[in-house]
Amino acid sequence: MLLLLAGITLAAYAGSIVMAGDLYYTIRNLVLCCSAALVTVFSFQAGRISGSFFYDDGEYPGRFLIIYLCGILCALVFTFLPVTGWMFLFFYVALARVSDSVTGICGGTSLLVLTTILCEQISLSAFLVYLLSGMIGVALFAHQKDEFYTAIPLGLALGSQLLLIFAGELLIQNKKLVLEEAIVPLANTVMNGILIYIFLQYYINRVAKKTDNLYLMLNDPEYEVMQRLREQKKEDYYCAIHTAYLAERITSDLNLDVRSTKCAAYYGHLPAEEAENIPFPEPVSELLSELGENGKPLRKKEAVIVTICYRVIREIQRINKQDEGKKADYGKLINQLFEKQFSMEALAETDITLSNLRHIKKRLLKEQMYYEVFMRRSTT
Repeated sequence: MLLLLAGITLAAYAGSIVMAGDLYYTIRNLVLCCSAALVTVFSFQAGRISGSFFYDDGEYPGRFLIIYLCGILCALVFTFLPVTGWMFLFFYVALARVSDSVTGICGGTSLLVLTTILCEQISLSAFLVYLLSGMIGVALFAHQKDEFYTAIPLGLALGSQLLLIFAGELLIQNKKLVLEEAIVPLANTVMNGILIYIFLQYYINRVAKKTDNLYLMLNDPEYEVMQRLREQKKEDYYCAIHTAYLAERITSDLNLDVRSTKCAAYYGHLPAEEAENIPFPEPVSELLSELGENGKPLRKKEAVIVTICYRVIREIQRINKQDEGKKADYGKLINQLFEKQFSMEALAETDITLSNLRHIKKRLLKEQMYYEVFMRRSTT
């Protein structure tokens, strides 16, 4: 954040010197730019503390800083371009995407202020054109988190900017549309569209979908850690596979965090040295932390479900091993476990409810065919 403030301060000072401004002109520019930058810094830090940022952007402020510093360089370059060629829309959208809407508007506006104060002949209309188009762009992309729609918001943002440029600049200057003067704003719109599209695709793949890709990798039974477990401890491997299957079915029925529960079921009972280098998402780490605290009561419903499924699978594996070839009474086994270990009194300190517990038991009793076919096959 100090680099951000220092960057725009140096840019404003250098720009003032190049424009041959006097002392008062330079002081004005420094005050305006620093004020806008300070608001941006405050908004960024407030967003990190309040947790209003998208995904893990608060943990990686370098994303915002790199885009902002590039924006400072472009803001200086824009002073040599026609006013209809300024490409601030990209910076508004990009800065808002790696922070939040308020911070994005503050950051984009501070860059716009830098260009505007260094171009003495720029009208209020030009400032408003890019301020409004930037705000529209931020608003159109503001609430996209789980699902991303690029085409319609991008088309509306670019169309709005083009309309504002024609209405706010070209019509006012010429009182009519001149084809030759429409080339620059059209090129501006095309370049903004290309930059925003490339940035959004990169952001979606590298940031937004990063967690999804991580879950896909970890919840794959062919993942290298699981494969190593299969080669070294085959019984533990199949225990993890069967536990994950039951936990996934139950959490899906109860509308809980299915991905994290399945991942915790896979890796919850691995030796500590096996799991310490695996890049678990934060929800999974929390569940694994609970599961690893022996003797301490569980809290989260997902952790309780994993524990119940794990103990049921372990008991079934033990019985199948002892009475190989005989048909076990799985229903009796599950009823006994719930009476002795999983009663409501035993789980009183957890978040699980009586209704949840009844559903878990009902679901486990329904899986008789699974125990008979798949578990016996993996035991033999």
